[in-house]
Amino acid sequence: MNGRPNMNRKTFLSLFAMLALFLLPSAAFAKGKAESFVQQRQSELVKLMKAGDNKEKIHAVFDQILDYDTLAKKSLGSSTWKKRSDAEREEFRGLLKDLVRQAYEKNLRKTLNYQVSFEGEDKSGTKYLVKTVAKSKTDKREEPLSIDYVVATEGGSLKIIDIVTEGSSLTRGYRSQFKRILKKKGWDELIRLMKKKRDAS
Repeated sequence: MNGRPNMNRKTFLSLFAMLALFLLPSAAFAKGKAESFVQQRQSELVKLMKAGDNKEKIHAVFDQILDYDTLAKKSLGSSTWKKRSDAEREEFRGLLKDLVRQAYEKNLRKTLNYQVSFEGEDKSGTKYLVKTVAKSKTDKREEPLSIDYVVATEGGSLKIIDIVTEGSSLTRGYRSQFKRILKKKGWDELIRLMKKKRDAS
């Protein structure tokens, strides 16, 4: 990772996938509970974009669909998460939230070149696996992307807790990067690099 939290192709595609999910055509029909949840949020986001509303309003929609607490725990790893103080956890969560938001804002327009279709959903306990396929509108030779959204019930509401793109988990990708930094440089350096990445955007 060359000493800072970079986004490799799989990580970018996973972040793209979260955005592309919101930009499905309004005519798409969602049969499952989790699919319906995503479709409703998609409609709200597209409306805000067309109205030219500011990013704070758009981020508010992201905040409604993403479980930042679970994303933070899974990205850091349960054992490391348990070792950190409440203050450290809160700071890490806030930084991760900022980085994800910035990735949305930066890559939003790129998702317009992809057509995303739902391929059904599977339910296991309180979790759902929403399967989609993304196809490039501009490059017919580009292979379709298989994207799975892990959606869970949190406090009676549905939230996205992970995204698996072509078999690569977003949170596992982050965890691998963070683990390397922690092993070589420690906690303070991880926080410093996350802040640097946030402030550079």
